[in-house]
Amino acid sequence: MLEREKRLYEYSEEDQVVTSHELLEKLKSNKRLNVYFKSGIPTLDNLIDGFQGGELTTISGTTKQGKTLLAQTLTRQFAKNEIGCLWFTYEVQAFQFLSSYGIELPLFYMPAQLKGNTMQWLDDRIYEAILKRDIKAVFIDHLHYLVDMGKHNISLEIGFVMRTLKKMALKYNICMFIIAHTGKVKEDKELDNESIRDSSFVAQESDNVFFIWRQKTDPQKAVLKITANRRNGIMNKKISLIKINNYLEETEHDK
Repeated sequence: MLEREKRLYEYSEEDQVVTSHELLEKLKSNKRLNVYFKSGIPTLDNLIDGFQGGELTTISGTTKQGKTLLAQTLTRQFAKNEIGCLWFTYEVQAFQFLSSYGIELPLFYMPAQLKGNTMQWLDDRIYEAILKRDIKAVFIDHLHYLVDMGKHNISLEIGFVMRTLKKMALKYNICMFIIAHTGKVKEDKELDNESIRDSSFVAQESDNVFFIWRQKTDPQKAVLKITANRRNGIMNKKISLIKINNYLEETEHDK
């Protein structure tokens, strides 16, 4: 037998080729790999069957329409279920962001200072939070703070960032949530994947894409639209929400 053939035949490291049955049993026994939790929004959970480790979810919408509020609502639900969350909020100061939760601030984690926005800095802080706090969900507000806007091809740069975030989600088996702004949208056009600013790669690299907007007749009410869901193939489903005490809840008739 040739030297290479002998070496590969006897190979037994962690990346060796195994049977599907062996791999499934190994994964079942690893609690860290079994990351699965729900949003607390009944119709959303029924449609997408909750969130799983390794998934990248994009939350989009126009300015002041509830993107961060939806992410904060998910954070509160996860915290209730003792699922550790890590937040990177670049758009507002930490005090303003934390105060927006109201009197009962959920338990989650943030860097004491935002000293960087590179992919390596994010990776280090995420891995630190996993080691120290066992976090399982990461929220980033928002995408364009991670992008070098001076790049010649901004679409490719966004694609690189999104692909890197997806790789992080898979590597650490966490749920990654990224907030993304929309571009200019015609007033009569309903938001869809093409509405996301600067790059089609945002939707392409995401496992879930959600859009949210407020009702014109009642700003306390909002619509959550699922435009992409890789696991179950859900598309263009809408859920009615209402803001109650600093958070979003599903309206009664949708339950």
